[in-house]
Amino acid sequence: MTMHLELPPPTRRAALKRLTHALGALFGAVLGIPAIAYLIDARNRPAADNGFKVIARLSELQKGVPQQAVIRDLRHDAWTLHPNDVIGRVWLIRGEGDKVDVLTTICPHLGCSINFDAKDRQFLCPCHGGTFLMDGKRKELTDRTNPAPRGMDALQYQITDDPDPSHQVPDPHDPKKKVPDKLIAVKYQNFIQGKETPVAKI
Repeated sequence: MTMHLELPPPTRRAALKRLTHALGALFGAVLGIPAIAYLIDARNRPAADNGFKVIARLSELQKGVPQQAVIRDLRHDAWTLHPNDVIGRVWLIRGEGDKVDVLTTICPHLGCSINFDAKDRQFLCPCHGGTFLMDGKRKELTDRTNPAPRGMDALQYQITDDPDPSHQVPDPHDPKKKVPDKLIAVKYQNFIQGKETPVAKI
């Protein structure tokens, strides 16, 4: 004689438990999508072993129009790890082709943040009037003494193809053709203020 075991119907508690697990998985997926998108963007990845950090795409820059970019990276503070902290800011000025001037925003006089004066096409420190040309060189003034001891500090940079296939731009030689966008990676440094020649802080 064959016996058939009948399973008891699911209880209300079991149904609520399954519903809770399903909602938890759904919320986890929803919250995980922005995190994945964040990590895919090359600008949000930690600096490479050589110290270069991706901060912008070449297509985001207009020729001759300075654009400020923020550099974020890991920062250690005693026993605290800050995974995406602002460690500096730079001015990016695109020239011909892939040429880019990368200038730190820190004034070489006393360390204030340098602004761009679009009207006079020059960089200007709001604290003490340090004035710089479009290429970052110290500007000689006729009506007063420029307090900046040197020009704006230039940073090393690298330009590489963006491996993300979703970021493609028209080929400058053949607009009908798409080519990879370019990534701008910068090696950020701080420099000692008040000196006529740039000396990197250790």
